[in-house]
Amino acid sequence: MGTMNRKTFLSTLGRTASSMALLPFLGCAETKPPTGEKMGLGSSALIGRESAQEGLRRLASERSFTVFQNGIEPAYRVELDEVILVETQHGLPGRVTREGTFRESRPDEPVNPMTGPIFVEGIEPGDALGIDLLEIRVNDWGYAGGRVFELSEGYAHFDDRLRLPLSPMLGGIGIVPAEGQMDTRTPCDTGGNMDCKEVRAGSTLVFTAQVQGALVGLGDAHALQGDGEVRGQGIECDSETLLRFRKLPRPLSPRPVILRPEFVATMGAHEDLNEAAWQATGDMIQLIVDTTGREKEEAYALVNLVGNLKINQIVDPWKGARMEVPNWVFGV
Repeated sequence: MGTMNRKTFLSTLGRTASSMALLPFLGCAETKPPTGEKMGLGSSALIGRESAQEGLRRLASERSFTVFQNGIEPAYRVELDEVILVETQHGLPGRVTREGTFRESRPDEPVNPMTGPIFVEGIEPGDALGIDLLEIRVNDWGYAGGRVFELSEGYAHFDDRLRLPLSPMLGGIGIVPAEGQMDTRTPCDTGGNMDCKEVRAGSTLVFTAQVQGALVGLGDAHALQGDGEVRGQGIECDSETLLRFRKLPRPLSPRPVILRPEFVATMGAHEDLNEAAWQATGDMIQLIVDTTGREKEEAYALVNLVGNLKINQIVDPWKGARMEVPNWVFGV
């Protein structure tokens, strides 16, 4: 990728969603969408503060897909720097009820549908697409491990003695690959079903676009999930995500990167968890080389000493891992 200008990278890092989230959401500028419904949040049944976010475009979850592939028609078109509200469905729409009924999926029913595809105007193949996750709000119930959880006041009701603090995240977010296809149940080099708990409000996801408009999909929200997702599900639920698309000065990595106020994370996905871990590690080493000008051995030593290698999920056929490095490694 060549050496990135360090000042440019630090500027990019400084404009992550954690800082964007401080911007007022009310009274956003009028948008120019060719598709999408404009409405406030008053009719929403989702948890979260009541707000007058009038004028924001709501991208409905009914327009969804289950395979990322080149040539798929976009469901929505959005402008760069436009703040939008995206609805997502849980992974088994129509097969789980709040009363605790679980039904087997029929062959024609979608699993892990992603809202979209969303065509981002002004994004070309090779461009760096930043997705600022400004806020994620979840429904008032969800399910995991064959049971239903009530979600209220920022907690999941585990039992009469224990409440679990919610940490909403998106299990799935990705872009269309240039070649081949990716099922929305699978993670790969262009994102997808990563099931990474750090894909949450305050994070910026950075992708290298493979096709015009990137064709973004997102879904599979979890009200709460631990690293590893060891039982195969977080608390699956419907959600609304407030987000913004930005074009960054240049790509950071061939695979997804997460920018947080406290760290930077590179992502790996492979059938072999070891390979996924080494993908994430190698991408972080290269990112440090590209952005700081350090030699590769120096970058390797830094990752060895201060990096944190973590498992996103270990239950899918393709496993996921990430390498986190503190921001101060990059001079922040």
